Amino acid sequence: MTGSVRIATRRYQDPLARVWLACAEQIGFRVRRTTGAYASSDGRGTLLIADDGLFDPDDSLAQMLFHELCHALVEGDTGESREDWGLGYGIGSNPWREHACLRLQAYLAGGVGLRDFFAPTTDFRVTFWNSLPEDPFAAAQAVGGRRERSCIAARIGAWRASLPRWQPLHQALAASSAIASAVTPRQLADDRRTDSDTLPLPSLWTDAASPSALHPAGHAPIAEYFQGHGCADCAWRFTDGPHQHCQHAPDVALPDTAPACRRWEAAAELDCLTCGACCREAYDAVEVTDDEAVNHCHPELIITDGSRRKLRRTGSRCAALSGGHNAHEIYACTIYPGRPRTCRDFTLGSENCLDARKRVGLSL
Repeated sequence: MTGSVRIATRRYQDPLARVWLACAEQIGFRVRRTTGAYASSDGRGTLLIADDGLFDPDDSLAQMLFHELCHALVEGDTGESREDWGLGYGIGSNPWREHACLRLQAYLAGGVGLRDFFAPTTDFRVTFWNSLPEDPFAAAQAVGGRRERSCIAARIGAWRASLPRWQPLHQALAASSAIASAVTPRQLADDRRTDSDTLPLPSLWTDAASPSALHPAGHAPIAEYFQGHGCADCAWRFTDGPHQHCQHAPDVALPDTAPACRRWEAAAELDCLTCGACCREAYDAVEVTDDEAVNHCHPELIITDGSRRKLRRTGSRCAALSGGHNAHEIYACTIYPGRPRTCRDFTLGSENCLDARKRVGLSL
């Protein structure tokens, strides 16, 4: 056939890449491909991602963008204004922030069956990721348990991920899971990449799993790694008449045998001495009325603001709070017998208590 030349009017784009490019843009980031960085941020709203030619065989643009968005969640608004999230070159000697990012990445991707698919391909895959337990927010008691620094930062990142700005992230994860479910094992059976200097590699899509079933409350996936536990022994459970409910979804009546979700927390482990959330950055002030004994017993702790009285604060903490300066040191109130009524009425395990724990990264 002669005399005709076909001119392309469209170009193919990887659907997974399009999903995550759109996600980053909807959240508020620009994406620029470069040969000058692997994955980074310029601190001014641009994510710098390496060109495809620099990727390892198990890298993808989607995975790179997801990882950088998890960094943004962990670092918060301040970190977004710092080049490379403020990590710089000191990450190797003090890696807790990278660890927090990876814990959050495992948590978010795990709920849709993509924890292995979206695994990092840096050296942290070997030194940290591969040793993470099924519950990515768990740490050994020897390093602080629930209060370990990267666990705290990762849970706060998970809380930020629930805010309206970050809904495109959850939509992108759901879309990625839907794409993965359409790629069947049979279609992957003969999918191999063979390089002259490597053995054949199976497709990365074989690492995708089915999403976890949704908890009956509808607010989170069921957590298989909390076998033997359920709503009955969760800190977020409360009863209303004959039924038990979850404070994350209070209008849903739950069966007595409802399993644990990924936000499950042992009610028996709630402890003011290892928490102190209500006395520190979870809240800004403790109001004091004129007739309370603390006014006379500890006048040095009282601040008068017009007609209002409140306890003095040291930084983000109540000035009467002691301890808690590392993951093993307990908290204590130095004026506990004469503490204000506001403090006395604050009940362990109440809605306000759990909300305060969530704000400081102890709960989900």
